[in-house]
Amino acid sequence: MFQKLQPHKGHATLYLLLLIAIPALMIMLRECSARTLPPRHEPIATGDTINVAIEISPVGVTMSGDTLSGTYYNLIRTLCATHGRPVVFHPFTQLETALKGLDEGKYQIVASAIPVTAELKERYLFVVSPDIDRQVLVQLRDSAGNLPVTDQFGLGGRHVTVPAGSPFISRLHNLSREIGDTIFITEDPQYSSEQLIILTALGEIPNAVVNASVASRMLPSYPRLDASLEISFNQFQGWAVAKSDSTLQATFTRWLEEACE
Repeated sequence: MFQKLQPHKGHATLYLLLLIAIPALMIMLRECSARTLPPRHEPIATGDTINVAIEISPVGVTMSGDTLSGTYYNLIRTLCATHGRPVVFHPFTQLETALKGLDEGKYQIVASAIPVTAELKERYLFVVSPDIDRQVLVQLRDSAGNLPVTDQFGLGGRHVTVPAGSPFISRLHNLSREIGDTIFITEDPQYSSEQLIILTALGEIPNAVVNASVASRMLPSYPRLDASLEISFNQFQGWAVAKSDSTLQATFTRWLEEACE
């Protein structure tokens, strides 16, 4: 892991306070009143309760006023209520932490837009959604509107930032071999994809690799940012389930299919 790039002196404190204390500025959705739900350590439920680690993001779970919402949050709540299964949500920002909790048996499902790669399929079962996404490079245009990196070969010798433990790392290693040059990967242990986009917009890091869906939601608020360079092909997204829990994976897959009929 490379040393995390440090913000410019005089601005670091202000920027970090904004990133930590005002999560809404990190998301900047079209729904201006929405704010993200801060991470919480909910007690792990037992019995037939399903413990769901859910990503703090517009597609996962957010908070607007006193109301929780989010595509995955609403869907899982509806599915569990329909079939009479209690559910407890455990919000997270770092996928690596959530997958560790899944490995340790704390959670039964990790609900996030996880790319269903061959590497991850060796470790987990997936409840695959119909969503298809891809990874893109988010970078800042210069004052003349030019991009530092215009194609994948331009990544050779450059530093690319991703959240720690991100599934994007495997793709970047493969891309490094494809272009025949080293891509230096910086794993940030603290910030999510949305926060790394903010740091890129502020010029604190040179770029970040994120899902295209995340970039498309945030870039309208940052006109100097660009996410046109694709890092991967289209990939299905899914929720991770432990390899040993094929029954739960089959159950949620069936529930989703029934809900879509």
